[in-house]
Amino acid sequence: MKSLSVRVGVILIGVAIFGYAEVWAEDWKLFSLGSDSTFWWYDSQGITYHPNKVIRVSVKIVKAEEIVEMVKSGTKFKLPELEKMTSEREYARDLLEIDCLGNTVNHIQKLHYDSKGVLKSGEVEHSPGISIAPKSVAETLYKIVCK
Repeated sequence: MKSLSVRVGVILIGVAIFGYAEVWAEDWKLFSLGSDSTFWWYDSQGITYHPNKVIRVSVKIVKAEEIVEMVKSGTKFKLPELEKMTSEREYARDLLEIDCLGNTVNHIQKLHYDSKGVLKSGEVEHSPGISIAPKSVAETLYKIVCK
């Protein structure tokens, strides 16, 4: 009987621990509309801050020419509508490292997904940082994360 009480106690402790576990989720925020008909989103929940003002952030890039044309022609969309429309397409997801002091950006990882969110291909790279060009998508993201 004592053995059963111990087992039940261990199970209850396990349930309590899992009940208080923090759930990690992505929170994609639109930050740019590229000149090549791409929507640029960044994961505001997944930003990591490293020493010397180096920041890592995931971005999602979705090409959607017809949606961009609708926006340019004056069609108004709410952000949740845009997010839903662009989530049903192939997309790339890049992990970027931004050096806020050096004003550079480096691609750490590039992943390509199909419209159902299944990984098609990926590559890891770690090259020297590239200077962030004025009025670029990278500069827009730099201004958001390097406050």
